[in-house]
Amino acid sequence: MAEGSKYDLFIDELNALEKQIYYFIQKGSELIEANQALNNRITLLEKENDTLKKKISEIESKITKNIFNEENLFGTESLKLEEREALKSKINELVAKIDYHLRS
Repeated sequence: MAEGSKYDLFIDELNALEKQIYYFIQKGSELIEANQALNNRITLLEKENDTLKKKISEIESKITKNIFNEENLFGTESLKLEEREALKSKINELVAKIDYHLRS
């Protein structure tokens, strides 16, 4: 009877190991899927980042072109000092909002 109980104990341990292996395989599959999803998201964000960088460089080049050509950015009309200060304030607010959104 000792042989039978050893055999049953051995089978029980094998079953427990089989369950653990199955659990680890499932977890591994889930991690692979999650990793693939994250890699896809990274690729998408990198493409979006490149597009945004191109837009920024285009806007910067337009701005520098206008500044170097000594053209008024707002057309032929010149702004009064109060209007300039109000515009500067509004631009600073927008930059602060953009900075806040980028940091969050």
